[in-house]
Amino acid sequence: MTRRVGVLAPSTAAREAQTLRPFFEQMHQLGWVEGSTVSYDRVFAEDRHQDLPQLARALVARKPDLIFAPPLPAAIAAQGATTTIPIVFATGTDPVGAGLVKSLAEPGGNATGMISVIESLAPKNLEILLQIAPNIRRIGLLGDPADPRLGLDRTVLTPLLAKRGIELLVAETSSPQTFEAGVDRLLKARVDVVMTNTSLSFNLRQRLIDHTRGSRVILVGHRTELAEAGALFSYAAVLPDQIRRAANTVDRILRGARPQDLPVQQPTNFELAINRRTARELGIEIPTTILMRAERIIE
Repeated sequence: MTRRVGVLAPSTAAREAQTLRPFFEQMHQLGWVEGSTVSYDRVFAEDRHQDLPQLARALVARKPDLIFAPPLPAAIAAQGATTTIPIVFATGTDPVGAGLVKSLAEPGGNATGMISVIESLAPKNLEILLQIAPNIRRIGLLGDPADPRLGLDRTVLTPLLAKRGIELLVAETSSPQTFEAGVDRLLKARVDVVMTNTSLSFNLRQRLIDHTRGSRVILVGHRTELAEAGALFSYAAVLPDQIRRAANTVDRILRGARPQDLPVQQPTNFELAINRRTARELGIEIPTTILMRAERIIE
């Protein structure tokens, strides 16, 4: 019998083909052959996160056996449309606070999957940032109000920055139409640094790099892919590894496991990526101690 898997993805078909490749490759390795043992109902929000709830409802109406909703905003939208169809997510920070699961150990409902980290990585990124650029005075945080990471990062950063006399400014954006306006608000406020923490910034990373080029602003990415695109550095869990491991959870559920019985998994593979080309463009000398800690150095 062919199983039907709905894929609720926030970006475009072209971007998601690259991001989700590890998922489909792992599914194939696990014996799920598209067109034979599994069919995928792919839905793309075209980077308009506000459209995810409507797309989720339409997807649920087609009655898939399971919904793979990689980032937390997509999983939240999916659970808003169904409390019975299993949902598997692959990234996120606080699925308990978002109401997706009762606890990491015992999800208790129809959703489970992978998280990016239990707690915010913003303090770690701040620690690295201050070693690289100790004289910064204003940080901009670019996030999506529908993503729990924005509130979590803002909460943990506020007291840390206040102690150091550093101002925090937040720009909220949830669509391509508001993305550059959010970046512009931070640039007009003359921030020294822009920190990202949402899948929208990930998917629109080249637009972010292009839009800030020439501003002398330091970009701190929440994924290695942002450092590869031109951010000064990133420290994060390795996304392809998370996506691949989420496929294992999908496989178990399709073979009879219940999502409420499968603990939410935590990442085991983190990496610090430094873009030395960007550092040279900004006239920044990366300390040797930081370079020695980096898993990836982009020349």
